[in-house]
Amino acid sequence: MFVELHLSSTDRKLIRLLKALGYGIAALVVGGNDVEEIPTFRKLVITQRSAWKIRMFKDFDLVSVIPWSRFVLNKLINDDRIDVITINEVNRKVLPSKDQARVMAREGKALEIVINPIVSIGESGLAFLRDFINEYSTIDGLRIIVSQGIGKVSDVRNPPGTLWN
Repeated sequence: MFVELHLSSTDRKLIRLLKALGYGIAALVVGGNDVEEIPTFRKLVITQRSAWKIRMFKDFDLVSVIPWSRFVLNKLINDDRIDVITINEVNRKVLPSKDQARVMAREGKALEIVINPIVSIGESGLAFLRDFINEYSTIDGLRIIVSQGIGKVSDVRNPPGTLWN
């Protein structure tokens, strides 16, 4: 079973495709939980422009932050309301240091990377993804989540578990 933790569409064709590929759970970053084909969670994604939404954390199953600076990253690593630190093409320069990643592991936080926008950059995106996984997979207890960042049918690739086979 595969999991997509950054699904930004409730399009029925897309959901049926995910189910056919073996996805069993998804986290929606938009809309409600009106997907019947697979179990879904509601994911709140905090960005610089939506930082005020953090007080709504109780209304969501999963809370993620896309840190916009090292200061914010350092502050939110210890925030009990945050479950996941998300890295995408916008903030790929604001990566946690090894020490911050160890604190994340101790605090039970996961590190998510949304790969579709990064891989679409080309060779430099692929190199970044390789270096990211090599760097953070060595930290004991740190959970790394590889999400595709699916918003439409053309975003769907082989499930992440099959990328390295």
